[in-house]
Order: sequence, then structure tokens, then C-alpha cells
Amino acid sequence: MEGWRFRLNPPGRELAGCSAVLNGRGTRYEVNGYRTTLSIKSVVRGAARYETPQGHYLVTPENFLILNDGQRYSLEFEGRGRLHTETLCPFFQTGFVERAAGVAGTLDFCERLYPKSGAAGRTLADLDHGLRKPHVTAPWIEDRLYDLAEALASLRTEARREAESFPGLKSATRLEMYRRLYRGRDFLLSCYDQPLTVADAARVAALSPFHFQRMFKQAFGRTPMQVLQTARLEAARRLLAHTGDDITSICFAVGFESLGSFSWLFRRRFGMSPRAFRENRRIEEVLPAAVA
Repeated sequence: MEGWRFRLNPPGRELAGCSAVLNGRGTRYEVNGYRTTLSIKSVVRGAARYETPQGHYLVTPENFLILNDGQRYSLEFEGRGRLHTETLCPFFQTGFVERAAGVAGTLDFCERLYPKSGAAGRTLADLDHGLRKPHVTAPWIEDRLYDLAEALASLRTEARREAESFPGLKSATRLEMYRRLYRGRDFLLSCYDQPLTVADAARVAALSPFHFQRMFKQAFGRTPMQVLQTARLEAARRLLAHTGDDITSICFAVGFESLGSFSWLFRRRFGMSPRAFRENRRIEEVLPAAVA
């Protein structure tokens, strides 16, 4: 019998020797230079900023990050006002994912933000739902981690297939372009509150600005600045919903330089002004209590 162990919220010193799920909640939390086993970084609510030697990643409820065995990372919660962050992070004992998925050798994943969809997204949702029930058992966690292992192996295959559609004459060139363009994209999604340019993202991707702009649009169907604008608007929506910060402060906090252009872009994307969006959120919060 192989020495696979499964735990929920084990002490940090035991994490490397088991497959586990870490589930925590707070407004302030930091990790610096931790060397992880293969792991999934996800949040149920709020947002968490991860940094590795390769990139910057803002993890929200809509996505998750995969870090490979041996990767070092730092973590900081994006906590403001009532915006608590709740993490749901599976860690895998070295070799477990490969054995559970029936894959020979070591699986190397592209370090990037993945949409929380497909089999991996469904299993993370199932894991979150189950952890909210009393008396969670190790066998139940074990089943979910086996499911996640299979989902990750399938996701890796899908990512390799996607990489084949990226620009490049050779397969290795396309895979490298895939990694670089996603590194630049995730930088834009994660550092939206800074005054970024195409050149900044291109530097992270180790490409010239003109080459990065052209390949980015070809790969993702949008320009880098369009992706950045969307990230800023989504961040503003989170802050409007979960903090009491005034609209002007939020406008500048997410990287916009003009309140007028921010309000116009917000209305165009979400169908209402920032003020109307916040008022609607307040009504939604009051109505359930009134019905009860």
C-alpha cells in the first residue's frame, strides 16, 4: 500500500507529506517564499494576489491558479472593508496526481490563471459545498482529490491542445509562446491598479511590445489594453459591491484616471452607472431579510 495521506487544514510542517485541502477566511493574510507541492490556488469569495518568480496572479472566485511541485510563491489577501477572502486550496502529495490519473512521468502544468469551469471547476465547487457540512471525513476528501487529479490531467491535455493553436512553426515554439502570452495576460489581470502599458506586459512576457501586441490579439481576440480595461471594471464592481468606499476613490483605486470615462465605461459594460449598481446591491441584500 502506497503512503498516500489525506488531510483537511493540516499544520504547515505536515503539508509536504500529504494531499490536503486548506480552507481559511480573513481580510489580512500573507505568505512569503513558500515552496509548494503541486497545488491549486482558488478562492470562494474575495481575492488573493499570488506572486512567483515567473509572474503575478490575482485569484478570484471566477478562476484558479495551478502551481507546480517545487514552485515558490508569495500570497497576500486583497482585503478592503467588508471584502473578506476565503481560500480553498488543494495540495497534492508528490506523485499523487500522476498515479491517480494513470500518467507516466511527472506532469508539468502551465503556470497561469484558468477559468473555474469544466471538470476542475465542478469538483472545486463540490469540495466547497461539502466542506460547509459537518463531520467532513478523510475518505470524502480523498475521493474529491482523486476527482481533481483526473480533472487536472484532462486540463493539461486541453491546455496543450490550445497551445497548438498559438502562433509558431514548431510545437515547442507554440508552447513557449502560449506560456509567454498567458504570463503577460495574467500580469494585466492581476496588476490592473497600476498605470500599465503594452510595453510593461510585453516585458513580463519577454517579447517586444509590437510582437506582443500582435501575437496577443491573434491569440486572445482582444488587445492587451482591452483586457486591462475589463479587469479594472470587474475590480470596480467587486469594490462597489463589498466595500463602502466612495465611487471616486474606487475609480482611481482600480487604475482609471477620469471619473467621467470610468462611469461611462462601467455603464456600457454592466448596463447601469456605478451608483445605480451599488444601490441595486443594497436592495438585493435587504430584500431576503424582509421576506424572512
